[in-house]
Amino acid sequence: MAENIRTEEALAPMPVRQKKKKSTLKRKEHWTALAFISVKYIGLIMFTLLPVLFAFLYSFTDYYARMETEPFITRIDDLWCGLSNYIQLFTHITYGTAFKNAILNNLIFLLSVPLGILLGLVIAVMLSRDEIIRGSRIFRMLIYVPVVSSAVAMSIIWRYIFDNQYGIINQLTGWEIPWLTDNNWIKVAIIIKSAWGSIGRTMILCLAALTAVGRDYYEAAELDGAGEMTCFLKISVPLISPTLFYLFCTGFIANLQSYVDAQVFAQGLPGAQTIVYYIWNYGINRSLYGVASAASFLLAIGIMLITVLQFKISDKWVYSE
Repeated sequence: MAENIRTEEALAPMPVRQKKKKSTLKRKEHWTALAFISVKYIGLIMFTLLPVLFAFLYSFTDYYARMETEPFITRIDDLWCGLSNYIQLFTHITYGTAFKNAILNNLIFLLSVPLGILLGLVIAVMLSRDEIIRGSRIFRMLIYVPVVSSAVAMSIIWRYIFDNQYGIINQLTGWEIPWLTDNNWIKVAIIIKSAWGSIGRTMILCLAALTAVGRDYYEAAELDGAGEMTCFLKISVPLISPTLFYLFCTGFIANLQSYVDAQVFAQGLPGAQTIVYYIWNYGINRSLYGVASAASFLLAIGIMLITVLQFKISDKWVYSE
């Protein structure tokens, strides 16, 4: 009898638990939180996602803002030109020549990234030495100042330094190099300027990475008879390689998006025009939205491909525990 009762209790369906209704206070807190969060997402949609969407549509249309009086959406069928803008970027006698010149300039300016990282790493190693680490704070601050300074102000100062007649470099060396007027020498000037501007950021990050390396590695290497250069190449560089990888990735991305050097420092000289300057010149200055939007998406694709390639290569030289 007792067993039958237990069996019936076991087979009996479980009572359905009713969900407790949220209190008025809980619902109020929920909607208040959503209201605060929505500000960020509304801004993301309005100022990021929608502009990207319209730029994508512009890249497939022959939209000339100065001649259009009707809204873009209402005339998208009439303005649609397919891949014509992307083709013209490489074949048009005006657009194509300027765009290919901008690509070449951007690739040359990428030389400033490894140069700046190398110089910043050397300075970081010098400041990490025990005999000067106590008095290195003032040097760190002075070297890091360009990072937090205005890019426009730095470009104006560098224009005075590289001035053809009254520049400090030509005055001190006696050279007569046309830094700011020659299409080849302006590239050298921009590489020097960009490398100098990235030294402070590289120095701070590499110094932090070097101080995190344990002294046990160096002591063990010294017992085996390793010199300073061997310790640096075999211990320091591999252990801080994740930091170096980060600097390479962000440095290439920032350099490919450079604009101030072409506009303020070189003042639009053809030898200094970058892809972003090209986008501004044809999109904002000349109102050729289709051509500029196509160049924008090609730049985005190029940055993504270079970044993916860096991640692929990183397995061969970036140390990971």
